[in-house]
Amino acid sequence: MTERNGVNMDNNFRDFFKEVKPIKFKEPLAEILGAFKDSGVLEFTFADVVKMAGHSCPTVAGAYLCCQEAMDRLYNDEIPVRGEIAVTVYGEQDEGVYGVMGQVFSFLTGAATNTGFKGLGHKFKRKDLLKFNPNKPDSEAVYFEFKRLDNNKTVLVKFYPWAIPFPDEKKEKLGELLEKVIWEAAKEEEKKEFQNLWMEKVKNMLIERKEINNWLKIEER
Repeated sequence: MTERNGVNMDNNFRDFFKEVKPIKFKEPLAEILGAFKDSGVLEFTFADVVKMAGHSCPTVAGAYLCCQEAMDRLYNDEIPVRGEIAVTVYGEQDEGVYGVMGQVFSFLTGAATNTGFKGLGHKFKRKDLLKFNPNKPDSEAVYFEFKRLDNNKTVLVKFYPWAIPFPDEKKEKLGELLEKVIWEAAKEEEKKEFQNLWMEKVKNMLIERKEINNWLKIEER
């Protein structure tokens, strides 16, 4: 948690952020280079991902959940190992939400594109562990593959943003308010209403997980 002058800065986030289950990773590279006093385990919270992305939205929340569910399936009761997971995003980097979600995966798992860490000798390479493939196996889903490098266990993650439940009247209102906010035509109470509706959908995904089996599907390969 970030503190400034003894104040926990994470308290500035929405309260429900604290209810989101964190994701733990072993981080052997940081451990071998002496970053830790004790065990080499990192805990990533949803607030950490929001700091990285600069915002909270259904896309960022979806990426967090995709990664969390994939790690649970890949490692079961073990703690995932950062830097030992390859991720394939089935879409172009600059297409739709693929780039943003890829950034979240990179932040959490350590998998990087061709700009990533080249490793120490034959170990700890992060470069090219995150790849984008334009050939989509499922045209209706935002589609990802997560693979353990130690045993090649692989899971496929299908994310269907359009299937996330949210009342039509709230969707319509959200669209109206978003346009006003973007064009700086919203009154203060309209800004607050927009923000609350926006965060309501994010909360529904992360905390309520309403009908999650309809919009987030995991398959073992």
